[in-house]
Amino acid sequence: MGSGSSSGRQEVELYWDYRSPPARCVHMTLAALGEKFTPKPVDLFKGEHKKPEYLAINPAGKVPAIKVGNFCLNESKAIACYLCNRSNTAAAKKLYPKGAQQRAEVDRLLLLSGDVMDLIQKQIAMFTVIFGGGQPKPENMDEAAKSLKMVADYLENNNWVTGSTMTIADIFCSNPFFLYDSLTTDEQQKEFYSHEGGSTVKAWMKRIRGLPYFDDVNEKGLEAIASVYKTKLN
Repeated sequence: MGSGSSSGRQEVELYWDYRSPPARCVHMTLAALGEKFTPKPVDLFKGEHKKPEYLAINPAGKVPAIKVGNFCLNESKAIACYLCNRSNTAAAKKLYPKGAQQRAEVDRLLLLSGDVMDLIQKQIAMFTVIFGGGQPKPENMDEAAKSLKMVADYLENNNWVTGSTMTIADIFCSNPFFLYDSLTTDEQQKEFYSHEGGSTVKAWMKRIRGLPYFDDVNEKGLEAIASVYKTKLN
């Protein structure tokens, strides 16, 4: 993505590592908004998130974070909401609706996305594998697969988790499943998606993967994190 904005608004600086799942959620939000930004790479594997210059942006020492003028913000969900709130475009109003009830539904599902990731991690154990010398736990697949029914229950017969329009909740709730697919074998995926809700989630993921900016945002990062993860496996 390029930098600057023709609207005269202060530009967004995105501090991120393209391999980070929450960072890609923010990038997806920017892409869905058509928002240009200035990328500020932070290499997690080189410890750049713990350097003083980055801690001045985000004292928590995590990615992503953004800076707009003198305003700094961390936490990916908060960033996505802010990016939509600062824009008055039709895309922003769809991604994060203005109506109290519609917005509450999106907020609820943003929180739910954390539960989805927690369930997925019970099997793939990404952080433990990459940073802690651990191994995946395939015996926990049934537990991880509870995430499928959780999301499918919201999708029902709709195209998107809140109904007929894609929101930032779709971006965040789908992210753990794309991560799962990048870190597991075809055989594991076949078994995983055979659980209740799997076919509904797969159809939804296909719609998200069909977004014109999906590959640009995700492909490189998913491949890179998979490469690191798989070198750690016994």
